[in-house]
Amino acid sequence: MELETRFHECFRTEKRFEDKSHFPYGFLKSGDFTIEQARILELKGHAYAELASGERMPKGETEREFVAFCQGKKEAQTIHERVWQRYQSKVQAGLYAVSFNKKRSSQQELLEGYV
Repeated sequence: MELETRFHECFRTEKRFEDKSHFPYGFLKSGDFTIEQARILELKGHAYAELASGERMPKGETEREFVAFCQGKKEAQTIHERVWQRYQSKVQAGLYAVSFNKKRSSQQELLEGYV
């Protein structure tokens, strides 16, 4: 497990991160992440989320820098910051509407059926 040895010092957590509501088949199968990004997100995602929300206090310089990134005080520079930024952008991308109806419908018409 090369990734675990490379990143074992920071963002330590015992839980695997998953987001079944946005990525029901997993991060890797979504096609939104590379193999490395998906693996890092699974291994470190809980720590990222806890640090971003303030539930967890940063331990070490890398985690302090990550919190500064989450607060908008700096641009994404490390692999951790870039992976979390990519995850956040995919989650916040918005609502997707798919219709297999032959009649063309606007997104507004499709949304009205759900409200």
